[in-house]
Parts: sequence; structure tokens; C-alpha cells
Amino acid sequence: MFPWKSTLIIDSLASRAKYLQLTDQLIKEISAGRLVPGQKIPGTRQLAGLLNVNRKTVIMAFEELQAQGWLDIKSSSGTYVSMKLPITNAKSISSSNIPYDNFNIRLINNYDFIPSYESISSASINIDGGSPDYRLAPIDWLYKECRSLSKSNYGQRLLAYGGVKGNEELRISLAKYLGETRGMILSKENILITRGSQMGIFLTMSGLLKPSNNVVFGSTSYDAAEWAALNSQANIIRVNVDQNGIDTDHLASICMQQKVHMVYVTPHHHFPTTVTLSNERRIHLLQLSLKYKFVILEDDYDYDFHYASNPILPLASLNAGGNVIYIGSFSKIFAPNVRVGYLVANEEVIENLSRLRRIIDRQGDQIMQRVIAESITSGELNRHLKKSLNVYRHRRDSFSKMIDSEISDYATYKMPEGGMAIWCEFKGLKLEELKPIINSRGLYMDIDPDLSMRFNALRLGFASINEKEQKKAFEILGPAVKQLASSTSS
Repeated sequence: MFPWKSTLIIDSLASRAKYLQLTDQLIKEISAGRLVPGQKIPGTRQLAGLLNVNRKTVIMAFEELQAQGWLDIKSSSGTYVSMKLPITNAKSISSSNIPYDNFNIRLINNYDFIPSYESISSASINIDGGSPDYRLAPIDWLYKECRSLSKSNYGQRLLAYGGVKGNEELRISLAKYLGETRGMILSKENILITRGSQMGIFLTMSGLLKPSNNVVFGSTSYDAAEWAALNSQANIIRVNVDQNGIDTDHLASICMQQKVHMVYVTPHHHFPTTVTLSNERRIHLLQLSLKYKFVILEDDYDYDFHYASNPILPLASLNAGGNVIYIGSFSKIFAPNVRVGYLVANEEVIENLSRLRRIIDRQGDQIMQRVIAESITSGELNRHLKKSLNVYRHRRDSFSKMIDSEISDYATYKMPEGGMAIWCEFKGLKLEELKPIINSRGLYMDIDPDLSMRFNALRLGFASINEKEQKKAFEILGPAVKQLASSTSS
């Protein structure tokens, strides 16, 4: 909608008549192409109210503009910019005709290492890289609690500015919860609430890394964490990953050759391959951290989803040296749009990263944070987790059967112990060529260009689609894979 009130300014002290001021400004907007031929103009009464002038002033201006041929006044429907004017369209600010040097705008980095976000709205069914099913979220409970809280005297205070570290009740209840479920000894002062785990990763790398610092990632790793390191102008060093997680012997050899400042790890389960870091390597990694004085950034994005047995305790539960920074999130538990995560570290780190967070995002959603705290203390969180765990276990099992029955001649995988995705390696076909085939048939899959190029593999998320949707997806995927394999062999 055109900003009439802020664009058309009438100066009561000017010597030029008000209706002529309005006439001049409307001609200027039409000539510049900001008001286009055929565009409807507000009625005289409405425009007079917007501009706080007498209606007669607007009537006189309209009559003048009609006489000059700028406006067409139709008694049956209103006033319009004339269709007969030879108006030149306004130039876009991105137009190549505008010399870039005319603007004092320079990006330090063009961020081309971060790919553009790809919309999947047109696909009828989606196999993502491992997201929760938002349809399982206790939405009614969450928003009932939000409404109830916002109407209370206490809740209304949460609408004001709050502490940058996050809602105090959540930090207190979360400290107790992490102690009970993950064996972590901490207090609220060790916790910074974030908008999901990605903010925690960004804060940690932005706050702790200097340009040219060395950060170790797995040979396969979470791309958005790598982007955060690149944004800090850090150097990325790769370490091997096998069935037991990152190879700590390889890491040790790296540490003997050069200074390592940080190691990013998803020990439970490794992203993207879903393997679990063994106990032996966990202990070795902690020993190396103390010996070579590097920080471990532990991204425990799906700790709560383990199907075979009880999960292994996080590295942070053995954090005697204070060298582990732990990242977690409720977005995986409830729904991606519930942007509540947390960062656990020693008090000095939390204090400094909270200052950094303040210039990025003054505070999070205090009401939702308080509701998350209530979900912990009331038991709603555990009830939802128990339900989700059963659903996701069944979906994992049915998804693996679909792989076995439809594409087993072309794909191999190991049943994951937990998480929300299966790491699947393909043979006899090029994954990058699969995408246009399945997209044309209504199926979207998160085919990572780098992983498909280096490993001819991808993560197949099973958690967000039910068995009926899985069947529909493989009715598309199976024939597409066979078609591509056939064309590749020929």
C-alpha cells in the first residue's frame, strides 16, 4: 500500500496554496513511476483525513490534476492515475543502470559460502534432512499456557524487557532438568537461553574465535556450524569420521602439528552420518582438550531421541576442566518454530556471550520461555517426549523397510540408534541428477550438493512423515532411482 501520509507533506506555513502543494507532489510521484497508470487514489474524504487538511483542498487538487490530464475521475468507482500518461517506470534499487559506486555501501563479506534458502512449498511431500513432526507438538497445551500466562499479572510483566540471559524460571528448571537427565552439575548462572541451537553456535564461534584460528570439524559435518566458523574468518580443519564418530587419534596428530582452538562435535548423533561417538573416544577427546587447551563445542541437537538403549551422557557431564560448551534446543523436541535453545558454559563465558547476544537480539520470547519452564516442572515435556519417541521409533522402522523394499539395490545404510534421519549411501547413480526427476513428480528431498558430490550420500529424514506419507514418497523415489540408475548405466 502506498504511504500517502508519510509521502505527501503539506506545509501550512508555505506561501504556495495547499491544494497546489498537493498537486505538485502527486505529479512528482506519478512522474517518478511510484504511482502507476491505472492506480486508484484514495477518495477526497479519506485523503483529507490522512493529510489532516480540509476536504475542499483535496477536491481542488484533484480537479486541477484532472484538468492537466494526470488523473481520471470516474463518478461510479473513484479516482485513478490516467492511463494515457507516458510515465517511465521507477528504477529498482538493484537495477544495473544505477552505478554501484554512487552508494557508500560495502559488504565486508558477500556471504557466498552460505547457499540461498530453498523453498519447498510447491512439493506435495517432503523428505527432509531430519526434522521433528510439528503436528505432534502439544500446540493446544503450549498456547493455552501462553494465553493463561499473558493474562496474569505476572505474565504481563513478561511482555516488558527482561534479562538478556533468558527467563530466570526456565534457567532454574533447565539446570535441574539437565542435572537429572544428563548428569550435568550446574546452576542458572551457567545457562544462556538462545533462539534455537544455531544462535548458540553463532554466539560461541563469534565470541571465542579470532580470524585465522583453527576449528576442527568432521570430514562430514553440520554445514550451518561451518558457516558460523567461516563468518568468524576461522580456518576449518577436517578430521576423519568412522562408525565410532570423529577419529580422535587423527585429531591428536593434528594437534601435534598445529594449534587447534576449537573442536565442533555432534557426539550423539554425528551430523550427518548419525553415528554415536564411542565412550573411549569421548574420554580421549576430553583428554586432548585439556592437554592442548582447545574448546569443545558440543552440539547435542537430538540427545532425547534414542531408540536402542539409554543415551550416552554428554561430554559436558564430564566437564571438569570447564573446556566444554554445550548446546541444546527445544526446537527439535516441540517444533522448529519454537525457537528456544540454550547454551551451557562457565559463568565467565555465559556473561560475555550474553553481552554479545544483546547486540544481536535484545531478548528472546519471555512468555514462551516461561511456558517451556512450566513444561519441565509439570511433566508435560516428558509426556511429549515419551509419545514422540514411540512415534519416531515406529517411523524409523517403517522407513527402513521402505528403503529395503524399494531402493536396496542402489542404497546402503546402517539402522541409526537414534535421531531423526538415516544416512544413506547410493551407488550406480548421481544424486545431483535425481533432484529434478523427483521434484517434477511432487517429491522434495534435502539433497546436499556437497555431501552428494563427495560421498554420493544424503540424510533421509523419517521423523516428520508418517507411514502413509512414507509410502507415497517411495512410490515416487523408487521408480525415479531405478530410472536414473538405468540411464546412468546406459
